[in-house]
Amino acid sequence: MIKRIKVTRSATWPTLALAACLCAAAMPAAAEDCEVKIGAVGPMTGGAASWGLSAKAGADFAAALANEGGGLQVGNRKCKVKVYSYDALYTAAGGAAASNYLASENVHATVGPVGSPETTGFRPVAKRNGQINFSSSYMAGVITPEFPLAFHALQAPVTWGPMLIKDSKAQFKFNTVMIVAPNDQGGTDSGKQLVKLYADQGVKATTEYYQRGTTNFAPLAMRIVNAKPDTIETSSVPPGDAAILAKQLLEAGYTGAIGSLGGVGAAPIIQGAGGVDKLKAFYWLETSPVDDPGVVKMKADYTRLMKAPPPENPLFPVYTVAAEQILRAISIAGTDQDPEKIATALRQMTPESRYLGKGGWRGKTNYGINQELAFPVGLGMAVDGKKLPVRRIDIPAE
Repeated sequence: MIKRIKVTRSATWPTLALAACLCAAAMPAAAEDCEVKIGAVGPMTGGAASWGLSAKAGADFAAALANEGGGLQVGNRKCKVKVYSYDALYTAAGGAAASNYLASENVHATVGPVGSPETTGFRPVAKRNGQINFSSSYMAGVITPEFPLAFHALQAPVTWGPMLIKDSKAQFKFNTVMIVAPNDQGGTDSGKQLVKLYADQGVKATTEYYQRGTTNFAPLAMRIVNAKPDTIETSSVPPGDAAILAKQLLEAGYTGAIGSLGGVGAAPIIQGAGGVDKLKAFYWLETSPVDDPGVVKMKADYTRLMKAPPPENPLFPVYTVAAEQILRAISIAGTDQDPEKIATALRQMTPESRYLGKGGWRGKTNYGINQELAFPVGLGMAVDGKKLPVRRIDIPAE
């Protein structure tokens, strides 16, 4: 026979509560007990959406990798990583709004903004809000001592341009180039750099700027065909625009080479052309060496973990690596809320990726501040309708 024991509330409930508290204190903190916040800023709608969505995918993936391991180590706790994203619309106003949104969520480190207009609007507001940011813009002065929390996620054309243009010129024998770009800061800053880079390799350069938002490039395509450049440089043209431009160039009878030594990559040009077999001479920058075993594994891990194929845009690996550095620095600093500590950790650590190994810092020569990530890039070529393996180009640190 079981004897019932009557429990009195006054004597027992405080004892039980105390015991529960002591047990909880003895248990290690779980990832859900604390949260690390990072941001992702870029155009997530419109013609440049694939760039911004790649930034978000890189941040989401790095967060998922950390969470898969139980969270990010911050001090004596492991914390769940959460990404806060904002569509900055590829405008200066959108960049400023993105910084203020992240501030409202107490986010102090972000991948992006992506383009020059966004970066121009984002940086001064982020300086006031105390936000570390990794831009992929090619704007002049993208990083500068004036904005000590601003970092560069990849190298500018002045770093890799001489190597890639020299090799492309040797392959395709061009002596003139027409640089096509939007007629705002996102196009003109990089356009001016590219004019000099091509000229330095003995290639006569001209420019053709168009209104951002253009959807019919047929008139521009005819002007290009009539000008008869040996090659066309499209590196500052957003992916959606690049696909239309390539299509209408070939329809207009263009038979010269096409270059894409920027963030567009190969996919939009190949898509617009109707297949790589339609391209007799095409060369492009891969902002990461896409055929490298490390990048191949990165994409496989993304598919496994995120249950979806990775973005094809070449900025996806760039932003994955940038997000890795942010999370490493937060772990070293022991906080996601003190941007100065995080920035100090970034400057003092050697950049390293689980997929691309050790990298380095650059920027002192070009910008006066060593806050530009130095990881390998790639040079892709299609010759007579056949796509060659992407060559890995290692970038030295400073």
